[in-house]
Amino acid sequence: MPKKRAPEARPLTFSDIMAVERISQPAVSPDGRRVAFVASKHDPKANKVRHTIRLLDIVTRKVRALTPGPGNHTAPAWSPDGGTLAFVSNREKESGAQLWLLPMDGGEARRLTSGYGGVGTPVWSPDGKRIAFSRRVAVAPMFDEKKHKDKNKEPERAAVYGLVNEKSSARVEDALLFRHWDAWRDRRRNHVFAVDVATGQTADLTPGDVDSPPISLGSECDFDWAPDGKTLAVVLNPDEVVARSTNNSIFLIPMRGHKAAGPMTCVSDSEASDCHPRFAKDGRLVYLGMAKPGYEADKIRIKIYDPAGGKTKVYLEKLDRSAQSFEIAYDEDGEESILFLAQDRGRQTVYRLDPASGRVRQLTLDTFNGLIRALPHTDMMLVTRESTTEPADFFILGPGGGVDPFIKSAPAPDTLPKDAGASSLRLTHYGKAVVKAAMTPAEEFWYPGDGGHPVHGFLIRPPDFNPRKKYPMILLIHGGPQSAFMDHFHFRWNAQMFAARGAVVAFVNPRGSTGYGSRFTDQISGDWGGRCYRDIMKGVDHILAAYPFIDDKRVAAAGASFGGFMVNWIMGHTDRFRAIVCHDGVFFAETMAYTTEELWFDEHEHGGLPHVNRKPFIKFSPHMHIANFKTPTLVVHGENDFRCPMSEGLGLFTALQVMGVPSRFLHFPDEGHWVLKPANSEVWYHEVVGWLMKWIEK
Repeated sequence: MPKKRAPEARPLTFSDIMAVERISQPAVSPDGRRVAFVASKHDPKANKVRHTIRLLDIVTRKVRALTPGPGNHTAPAWSPDGGTLAFVSNREKESGAQLWLLPMDGGEARRLTSGYGGVGTPVWSPDGKRIAFSRRVAVAPMFDEKKHKDKNKEPERAAVYGLVNEKSSARVEDALLFRHWDAWRDRRRNHVFAVDVATGQTADLTPGDVDSPPISLGSECDFDWAPDGKTLAVVLNPDEVVARSTNNSIFLIPMRGHKAAGPMTCVSDSEASDCHPRFAKDGRLVYLGMAKPGYEADKIRIKIYDPAGGKTKVYLEKLDRSAQSFEIAYDEDGEESILFLAQDRGRQTVYRLDPASGRVRQLTLDTFNGLIRALPHTDMMLVTRESTTEPADFFILGPGGGVDPFIKSAPAPDTLPKDAGASSLRLTHYGKAVVKAAMTPAEEFWYPGDGGHPVHGFLIRPPDFNPRKKYPMILLIHGGPQSAFMDHFHFRWNAQMFAARGAVVAFVNPRGSTGYGSRFTDQISGDWGGRCYRDIMKGVDHILAAYPFIDDKRVAAAGASFGGFMVNWIMGHTDRFRAIVCHDGVFFAETMAYTTEELWFDEHEHGGLPHVNRKPFIKFSPHMHIANFKTPTLVVHGENDFRCPMSEGLGLFTALQVMGVPSRFLHFPDEGHWVLKPANSEVWYHEVVGWLMKWIEK
């Protein structure tokens, strides 16, 4: 009998990427045999995202649901003896998001906490008797917490603001920072609490008008217990105006039971940003720290504070990479090391630091490792891995001996072992949701940018690629600007979704990008429309010369945030692109400086606010070049974007209309800087990709 033909692969669709269950928040059991994690499913028809907790058996690789019931369930955390799993759930509507405890030998979960403000990132004390967690509480001069009768209900706005009419929807603000990213703060502050597991009694450990965890520049969890349970490390910014400060600092709180036993003390050694405190077994405190106050993209080092002598040692000064997160690991002999992740030439790489010698080894090479968890009493670790063609899945990583860190801006030499000698074992298959879609892997290239400095980029060919045909090209420009495009499966700006319509997709990492050394990153500051712009234009020149199947008359560009600034800047300086998409981009630099919320960013990037140093704002403001605007442009903006506020998108669209440029305005009244709701995401892809292909398809 003739063999059945395999079904032909088809282009990637929006339904495909929505079918992917996205994994996050892995928590490894104390015995290293199981992993509790969160799986998130996006439903465009219901316009909802469902979060559930699942359990992965590392030995059998079987997965089962732990929270199949109603509600959303996140933040799993194992008790020290492995007998109980704490997690956050809103399964009871009247109680809201609370901390729950699930016995792992059988039985139903029980609710441990109550009260408004939700619960975040539970962390068990070493004795298993207390759990620290975060919560948002109302802190305002006119608000009396004692008079708030229903403790499970959020206080009314009128009560918090002290309004004369309780029916009023007004807000009254007296200081910065009163809104952040996509939400008004409504006089709420993040506080760290502790709860007694036996009694359910709670205590606010960071009371007052302060945010702990900090509002920005923090980590996945910014508090931790000392091994003896007598101290809790937390992170907060003590400065009066946090909107103009990156001074996140590590504080130690003496504990007695679940309550603070005295005032907290600061152990940070600078006014730059510190975060991610973790105690080693001997009581030393390991954390991430920057060196330059006011600079949010400064290189991140690993620091170790010794409470015995009160001194702090700084690591990674000689490694020209920036640590993103770390895990303290102990092998079967009890030897201590620190595993950490850092962006590296378009990927995210695993490194190992030996605190005793300061030596660093690179454990992976040219692979994207999204999350890392040490497996107890081994040299192995749990990681998530992904690429532009494969969504994230869990893997066991055997590191091998590693290699000396390769930090040149160049392709890794063939003499280095594949993946730095690491071995990997796949544990899950969540990426199978897109297996029927035709996707081509990202191919990387290097070219001489401005001043001859090597610049890195990626290119994706469309499905059913034919080298004899001519294809249009879409250039994607990343935000930040201190950020980078990487070889991973991005859900909001998925390059494969653009390629699926029959276009070549290119993305480059110009000046300002991360993962190529501090100097390369720092060179964007004060020079937004300079070297970065020239790097991008030289990148387009290189691509068109190196790939003859691209039609140089059918090239379009799209970018968001700083990428939105850059496409606006491009519009005023060249007409080589047939179409442009600007998503939440900067249009009028001076207006942006006084309407954004994190003022430290503009103060650093432009040497002060406009009333102090106006020249750079005028020099690199796209609105100064409106007269040159000719390129058909789709403007996308979220009403709740407080980072690059709505006035930027409205101003740009108005200018385009005044100039008679073909333009379209896509407005999301319920989105912020990112489009997150499934239904809105579907509209975004339809409009954005449709607009670009309208002008370059033929």
